[in-house]
Amino acid sequence: MAGELIYLDTSGVLAYLDADDEYHDRASRAWATVLESGGVFFMTDWVRLECWSLVQRRLGIEAVTDFHEIILRQCTIDSVNGNRFDLLAGQVLLSRRRDLSLVDLSSFDSMRRHGIKRAIAFNQHFTEQGFVTPEMPEWQ
Repeated sequence: MAGELIYLDTSGVLAYLDADDEYHDRASRAWATVLESGGVFFMTDWVRLECWSLVQRRLGIEAVTDFHEIILRQCTIDSVNGNRFDLLAGQVLLSRRRDLSLVDLSSFDSMRRHGIKRAIAFNQHFTEQGFVTPEMPEWQ
């Protein structure tokens, strides 16, 4: 994993920050593995905004401070611009899936653009799209 980009999904960030989350232990182990191996965390600006909002609402301002001071300082952020918005919005409309979000599609698009294969994510859409998550044996 040395130098490998590892995608951080909202589900992974929430699990890491919330000790009561059912995936907290897995998220913490995955986080430690990435740091120990020299991996580089990566997310889109849309996930950054989604995380900030959900962490603040669900976990409070102290957790937002941890998100800002610890997690974001270790992340490379990919910007989703207007052209990509139009493309991704079209994919949502074509998929006709209520459970597949625009933010998820932006994540998959960004991961493919940057050759990212692993994500700290606890959302079945990542495995459906062929990405490796901490729940899979291939993570190691």
